[in-house]
Amino acid sequence: MMNNPHYSEADLLETYYTRPGASMPVMMHLAECPPCAARYERLESKLRGIAACDTGQPDTFWARQRHTVMRSIARKKQNHPGSTLRVAAAAALAFLLGGFVFYQRQPVPSPAAPAVTTLTAAAATPVTTDSATVPEDPWQSDELNDYEPMVAWETWVEPAELAKSGGRS
Repeated sequence: MMNNPHYSEADLLETYYTRPGASMPVMMHLAECPPCAARYERLESKLRGIAACDTGQPDTFWARQRHTVMRSIARKKQNHPGSTLRVAAAAALAFLLGGFVFYQRQPVPSPAAPAVTTLTAAAATPVTTDSATVPEDPWQSDELNDYEPMVAWETWVEPAELAKSGGRS
């Protein structure tokens, strides 16, 4: 281990805790060197004395420890006004942020542009079929009222063009 003729206490302590086969060179040195053997004996007696020491505490010690621990736990469980306020503030913030995220502005309905209609002779005469009557102007059907903003194609065509085509675009 070392080049000098004597082992240090750290080396002797390491030897004390190693397996007997691994500590053979040090043990051979201890058999030949009385100063190292004396230091090893002192170290071994200290370690044996510590191992034999009674570490049991009296019951009053454990009762005092239990009382101290329970008191610190009770202090932690108490509701502090600061923690209650923090929880309330966090809940209010979450509510507001949730409201802003999920809030959807409803579109304001714009006034509908007046539809330009011209009647032609063909559109003025009702056509009857076996199953139902076709209204005079099929574009004024109740079914198309929901789609009026998208289907108001008549407003896209100039009135002059509409008159030339005979009512068709």
